[in-house]
Amino acid sequence: MVAWLKILLPLAALALLSTLFLLSRGQDHSGVLPFSQIGLQERAREEIIAAPRFSGATTRGDLISFVAETARPDPDLDNVAHASNLDAKIDLTSGTHISFQSANARLDSQNEEAELMGGVVITSSTGYSLHSDNLKTKMSEIGAETAGPVYGEGPAGTVEAGKMLLTTDPGSNEVQLLFTNGVKLVYQP
Repeated sequence: MVAWLKILLPLAALALLSTLFLLSRGQDHSGVLPFSQIGLQERAREEIIAAPRFSGATTRGDLISFVAETARPDPDLDNVAHASNLDAKIDLTSGTHISFQSANARLDSQNEEAELMGGVVITSSTGYSLHSDNLKTKMSEIGAETAGPVYGEGPAGTVEAGKMLLTTDPGSNEVQLLFTNGVKLVYQP
């Protein structure tokens, strides 16, 4: 009986494997690519990058990431790209999260800066939700600054200021959100 099983079991395994490979060949894998021909031609002609990502870490260990819907290089300036629907996030080592969203952005990889334009929304896990027309931020370290007025809500109430600055205090090495140029705070206890 053992002698017969030594012959029959390998033959049964061979039969199972051959049917497995025969059945897998029956499917048609020559399907169409999941891209429209017009979309591919437009991206090739206009040099559009779909869903670009940039991420890195500061020397302190804070994580920074930039994600956009599309980006295209500037035809006149090297190392500059224009992005649409940009979402930037900073995850600090302290556990705090800060994000910036804008409709348009100009990314300068040589100077490692991004200028967000077209209605910038600034939110943080500490409870701030702010709005500004534009914001310049660093891409490799903690640093952001609005060029004009900023308004929104924070933990203490509503805030309006001529300028907002996100920076690291050199003495304590803590990240600070500073409001300057005519700050108006309506405190809501």
